Amino acid sequence: MVCEGETEKGYFDSLHRNPEVRLHTVRTRKAKHPQREVVVATAARALENAYTRVWAVFDTDGADVRDLVARAHKEDVEPVPSTPTFETWLILHLDDHRAPLLSGDKAERRLKALLPRWSKGATDFTDFAHGLDKARSRAEGLPSGCDPCTSVHLLVGALLRTG
Repeated sequence: MVCEGETEKGYFDSLHRNPEVRLHTVRTRKAKHPQREVVVATAARALENAYTRVWAVFDTDGADVRDLVARAHKEDVEPVPSTPTFETWLILHLDDHRAPLLSGDKAERRLKALLPRWSKGATDFTDFAHGLDKARSRAEGLPSGCDPCTSVHLLVGALLRTG
């Protein structure tokens, strides 16, 4: 799984503690601008290393990512976009949020309001595990390509062999 953010890496690295989860997490270099294209390209290169399945987890930040999603599929990479950011997925563990989040900053503020002890650099799956089933159901109910939406439930389902 290739991702661009510390929140994603913290979530998936801590999910990896589950003995049933086989996952190698790679985080692209931190940058000031979205790295979604780099995430997909890095994921495509990872297929050369004999991984059986490669996922590219990235934020849309409100951008139209249909071409990037199509490119990922063409390169046999499973795209996992979240609009506006990965924090959307975390919010869905705690709340059936359907109103537009508009930006990563607003998503982070909403998440912090729901879970005051949360911080980007210390994201841990155990803080969200209790709401996983609800998050998956809520994510499935959000229209694709809208704000908010996420495909992380597909990756988590595959990792936990439940979806």
